[in-house]
Amino acid sequence: MPHRVETERLVLRRYTHADAEALGEVTTRNVDHLRRYMEWIQFEPQSIEQRRALIDTLNSQADAGEDYTLGMFLHSGEFIGGTGYHVRAHPDRLELGYWIDRAQEGRGLVTEAAVALTLVALNLAGADIVDVAHAPSNERSASIPRRLGFVRQEAVAHGCFDDGQMHDGVMWWATRDHLTQEPFAAAPRPRAWGADGTEFAWPAERADA
Repeated sequence: MPHRVETERLVLRRYTHADAEALGEVTTRNVDHLRRYMEWIQFEPQSIEQRRALIDTLNSQADAGEDYTLGMFLHSGEFIGGTGYHVRAHPDRLELGYWIDRAQEGRGLVTEAAVALTLVALNLAGADIVDVAHAPSNERSASIPRRLGFVRQEAVAHGCFDDGQMHDGVMWWATRDHLTQEPFAAAPRPRAWGADGTEFAWPAERADA
């Protein structure tokens, strides 16, 4: 699983302690924006020390293969949101999550991140399915998988947060078959690096491919 992924406009990477202040600043000004659909917002506000402890926890979860949380940054270094993968009960699936600073909405940045992480999950990380799950009322979240051609599933997504309660939600899937379709077929491959700084080779670039 990559520690860092780069797209045309974004750097998606694990948090470090140096990110704690920016994480606090952006989260704090987006509390009202995120409150309805992000369960973790109930733990706000947090001190810098608490955020550093949270970063340690998130990175430990990634090391253990439990969850893979990444910060979303512009190439300038500006922190603008969060993304990554949840690992649920199915080892062949990675659930894609995302949130973004309200001031950055409307620029296609979440879509760009979702394209990149779908490509990474299916081509590099070994997943057979990438899924997106959201509360039925969360139309903004739904617009991402719909735009990318994910297939809406009949099965419900359990445990989607909405206004203080858990609800059965909507689930969308993408598989490797989607990678031959737009927008994935024409999307530039993101660059990805592992924990030791080694850049990952995409399947067609491997010597034995």
